[in-house]
Amino acid sequence: MLYFEKRPSVPIYLKILMPIISLSIGLILGAIAIYITGIDAIEVYKQLFLNAFGSWYAFSETIVAATPLILITSGLILVFKMNVWNIGAYGQYIMGAIFGSYFALFMSAGLNKPVMLSIIVLASMVGGAVWALIPAILKIFWEVNEVITTLLLNYIALYILKFLMYGPWKNPTSYGFPLSKTFPQTAQLPIIFEGTRITIGIIFALIAVFLIWFILKKTRFGYEIKVIGDNPLAARYAGINVNRNILISMAISGALAGLAGIVEVSGIIHFLQIKISADYGYTSIIVAWISYLNPIMAIIASLLFGGLSSGGYSIQISMRVSYGIVGLIESITLFSLVGAQIFLHYRIRWKKYGA
Repeated sequence: MLYFEKRPSVPIYLKILMPIISLSIGLILGAIAIYITGIDAIEVYKQLFLNAFGSWYAFSETIVAATPLILITSGLILVFKMNVWNIGAYGQYIMGAIFGSYFALFMSAGLNKPVMLSIIVLASMVGGAVWALIPAILKIFWEVNEVITTLLLNYIALYILKFLMYGPWKNPTSYGFPLSKTFPQTAQLPIIFEGTRITIGIIFALIAVFLIWFILKKTRFGYEIKVIGDNPLAARYAGINVNRNILISMAISGALAGLAGIVEVSGIIHFLQIKISADYGYTSIIVAWISYLNPIMAIIASLLFGGLSSGGYSIQISMRVSYGIVGLIESITLFSLVGAQIFLHYRIRWKKYGA
């Protein structure tokens, strides 16, 4: 009879091996799906790699796609460590973009670039934090499940954005398209590598990774987060203020998601529109799990999924491959990774029936 036995500790080699196996399964099943459509899967993967990492420009586009992922994932790692499930990064991303865009569109007159950029960055973080605090407050005071509230707030944020783009913020010269006026130069994030679209946002992302790593590894607050994640009842008994830590962690998580929103809008698009993300909010959940809630590993995982995104758009044009294949690979990878958690923490044993 087969049964699962809990491992006393997880070996390092398994932590390294399981993501590789999960990614491999995702690629193999993705290849099967591609073959079904009658396209050479090997050529698709080859072009996917080349369009993501095959040249400096291709890699720069991967960095552009990875930057919001790094920011959002860093914040998600903080709350996931506490077993608080923030599924609302997409909505927080949108609200951050909206808050920052307001100042870029309506308050930029007479302000120089450093002041304007500081304002829109801070406003975006406030917008994301406020949107994340709503489900946190509902969880603390009324025990409302944060998975439901964060998910539903995504749709509310999206409809607020649609209202603005079809209504008061719509560019009157956009020929009916739902988008805002172009941001002034003073409200556009500067590019740090000439000839690419890499902006100062990547520096924000790396700072965020370091701060989350530092909080988790070097501070009392980080220690309390881990204790709450392991056993919230024991944490309360030990005198840890669980509610306060939930509020602070959700605010930080939302602020980083909001910052990602303005990094994309101000740095890449330069105007506000309905479609301002490549599902960064949801993809970041996958990235957080693949990195095993390690902010340093999240950089590598973000680059991988950023490459899938940027390379996926390229092969969609050059090889007429549906971009849905990229989503399929991401979904299968997450499913494989979740399944792999069983083998990461348990090992299979055999014993004779009745023994």
